[in-house]
Amino acid sequence: MLKKITELLMRSPMKIIIIGGAIFVALLAGVTQVELKTGNETLIQTDTDEYIDNFEYQAEFGSDPIIVMYKGDSLEDLFTVENMEYMNQLESELSHYDEIFTVNSPVSLVNQFASMQATQYETALLELSTGLSEVSTNLEQMSVLLSSNGDAGDIESTLLQLNTAIDSMIIGQENLGIGVTGLLTSYATFSTQLLAVSDSINLIITDLSADPLLSEEVADLTTANSQIIAMANQMSAITTSDAAALPTITSNTVTGLGNIILGLTGMIEDQTLMAAQITMLSDNLSTISSNLNLMSVNLGMIHNNFNVLTPSIPTEQSTLDLMIYDETGEIRSMFSEFVIDEQNMMFIIVLEGEISDDVKNDIIDTIIVTLEEQGITDSTLVSGKPVLDMSIKNAMMESMQLMMGLSALIMIGVLLIVFRIRWSLLPLGIILIAVVATIGIMGWLNIGLTLVSMAVFPVLIGLGIDYAIQFQSRYTEELAGGQYNG
Repeated sequence: MLKKITELLMRSPMKIIIIGGAIFVALLAGVTQVELKTGNETLIQTDTDEYIDNFEYQAEFGSDPIIVMYKGDSLEDLFTVENMEYMNQLESELSHYDEIFTVNSPVSLVNQFASMQATQYETALLELSTGLSEVSTNLEQMSVLLSSNGDAGDIESTLLQLNTAIDSMIIGQENLGIGVTGLLTSYATFSTQLLAVSDSINLIITDLSADPLLSEEVADLTTANSQIIAMANQMSAITTSDAAALPTITSNTVTGLGNIILGLTGMIEDQTLMAAQITMLSDNLSTISSNLNLMSVNLGMIHNNFNVLTPSIPTEQSTLDLMIYDETGEIRSMFSEFVIDEQNMMFIIVLEGEISDDVKNDIIDTIIVTLEEQGITDSTLVSGKPVLDMSIKNAMMESMQLMMGLSALIMIGVLLIVFRIRWSLLPLGIILIAVVATIGIMGWLNIGLTLVSMAVFPVLIGLGIDYAIQFQSRYTEELAGGQYNG
C-alpha cells in the first residue's frame, strides 16, 4: 500500500501538490467556521432526558441570567433617583434585543408603579369629568325648579284672599257681639214680663179660690203659674251668667283674627323676600352649573389627550421613597427581592434559552459599555453564568494562543539546537498544517472548540512534531545514502 502511494507521488508530484493545496485552502476556510462553545451541549448529550427537560424549562422560563450588582453604603444610597435613571437607561439599551426573555429590576417595578398611577389618574379624570357633568345637570335642574317656585304671585294672591276672608269674619264677630248683647237685654225684659204675668195669675187664683166649684181651674192656673215662674227664673239666670262672658268671647275672637291678619301680612312680606332670595339662589346655581360643565368639558379633553403623557420614573427622591418604602418606613417586599444586603442590589437580565454565544457576548458588551458611559463601573459588577462562560471562552482563546505561541517557540529552539540538518524547521511547518487541517475539519463538521476538544491540540502537536522529525530524519538518511528501494 505504501509502495503504491510512493509510486503515485513520484509519477505526479505537481498534481498531488495542487490537490493538497486545494484541500488545505478548503480546510483553511473551515477554520473560520469553528466556534468556541461553553454551553450545556458541550457537557451532556442533546438527546438525553436531562438535556431535553432543561431545554424545555429554558424555553418556558428563560435561561441563566446576567446579573448587574449595584453597590452602595446603605439602602438609601442604592434606591436613589440617580440609580433609577441609570437602570432605566440600561433597560432601554437592552430593549432592542429580542433574545432577552425578561428584565427584572427595581426600575421595572418603579415604571410599573408609574404606569399604574397613570392609569388610575386617567380613570379618575374620566370619573371626575363625568361626575362634574352630572352635578352640573342636577344643579341646572334645581335652578329651573327654584326659578319656577320663586314666583310669589300665586302665594301672595292666596294670602290676600285669606286676609279679606278674615276681615269679613271680624266684621261678623263684631256684629255677633252686638246681637248677643241685644239678645241678653231681650232675655232680661222677657223675664220681667213673665214675672208680671205670674203676679196677675196669682191675683186671679186668689179670687177664684173663694168658689169651691172652681177648684180644678184654680189647680190648673197654679200649675201654669209655676211654669211661668220657672221660665222667668231661667231667663234671669241666662242673663246673669252670660251677660259678661258672651261679649268677651266675640271680642277675643275679633282680637285673634286681627292677630292672624297681622301674621298674614308679615308672611306676605316674608314670602316676597324669600322669592327674591330663591331667584338669586337659582341664578347662582345656574352660574355654578355652567362653570362645572366647563370644567367637565376641559377634564374630558385632558382625558382624551392623556395618551400624550408618558409615565416616567420620579424626579424627586421623596416621590420615589413613597413607592419603595411602606408607611412604617420598611422597604416593600417586591423591592426587597432585589436587595442582597444593605450594600448590594441586583439588576437581573434573563436570556432566552439556546441563544448563540455571539448574541450573549453582544448583550454583555452592551451592558459593560453602558456602565462605562455612565461612569459607574467602580460601583457595579456584571456577573452570572453567561458572563462566566464568556470569560472562560476568552481565557480559552488566550490560553490556546499562548500555548500555540510558546509551543512554536520551544519547538523552534529545540529544532535549531538539536536537529542540526537542512530544513530543520520543516517539521514545525508540517505540524502547523496538521493543526490547521484539524481545526478546518472541526469547522466543516460543526464541532466546536470546548474544554474537552482543546485537549487534542497538545497531543496533536506532541505526536505530530515527533512523527514529522522522524519522517524528515529518515528521509534525509535515505537521501544521504542514495538508496531508493524501487
